[in-house]
Amino acid sequence: MDVMRAEAEVSKRDQDLTVARTSLQLQELLIKNAITKSLDDPTLGVVPVIPTDHLESVETPVAEPVQDLIARGLRDRPELAETDIDLESRQISRKAARNALLPSLALVGFYGGSGLAGPLNPIYNLPVPNTSNVPKDFSGALENAFNNSSPDYYIGVNLNIPLRNRVAKADQYRSELEYRQAELRREQLRKQIRIEVRNAQYALEQTGARVGAARKARDLAQRTFEIMQKEQTLGAGSTFQTMTAQRDLSIAELDMVTSMTTYEKAKVELDRATGSTLEHNGIQVQDAVNGTIASQSP
Repeated sequence: MDVMRAEAEVSKRDQDLTVARTSLQLQELLIKNAITKSLDDPTLGVVPVIPTDHLESVETPVAEPVQDLIARGLRDRPELAETDIDLESRQISRKAARNALLPSLALVGFYGGSGLAGPLNPIYNLPVPNTSNVPKDFSGALENAFNNSSPDYYIGVNLNIPLRNRVAKADQYRSELEYRQAELRREQLRKQIRIEVRNAQYALEQTGARVGAARKARDLAQRTFEIMQKEQTLGAGSTFQTMTAQRDLSIAELDMVTSMTTYEKAKVELDRATGSTLEHNGIQVQDAVNGTIASQSP
């Protein structure tokens, strides 16, 4: 009976192993698809993905005050910076639409000089002498244009008073509504950031407690398995009991890995909620702008 139970357990574990292996291959394929341009190379499809981080090195960080996390999120979230820029743009449009309803006063002026020149009329035959003081050449005409001898000027004032300018009024109303809507979206985003940060902080605390509980359960399962092995060696226990303890140990290890994975996801979500993803991964936006890497990521 022990042998039959062991064979049934092995068959079931073979099925679980096949599912786990295919799931791992799928995740590796998704990673390759995310970081490569094409998957046409067959060699790339069979190359294993070796992670550089290990869950065993995960340490529970010191919990920061939630108010500090909220302040960081309100300072570093890119969505909030985008809404601030949009609000400034709509404020400019709002002022421009309001100025279109105001009267306008303009002072205009003009000044010009005339350059008169030319020879006397050769067919003039009246008894009155034909005389003139204007120069006869182009240089003289150019001089008269700038010596204020024949000025032409005027000064005026233009006053524009809009009366029942419905188009400008409609633009002003629309700009006011758009500005208030932008303010409302900004406040809604600030409230959403606060909720997201608190939710991420709560999830991090909960998953941290789950990791601690799973680690203790794994340790207890490990001790139980060792005791069962000793009992079987001394003849006080059966093979089935030992395999059951080993199965419980595997389940406890799987639960611990799952809880640690969930904890890492909670840390990533907290980084996203506080806008610290690039900072915690050693990525500087200025490096992308300059085209050089000033510091290596940790």
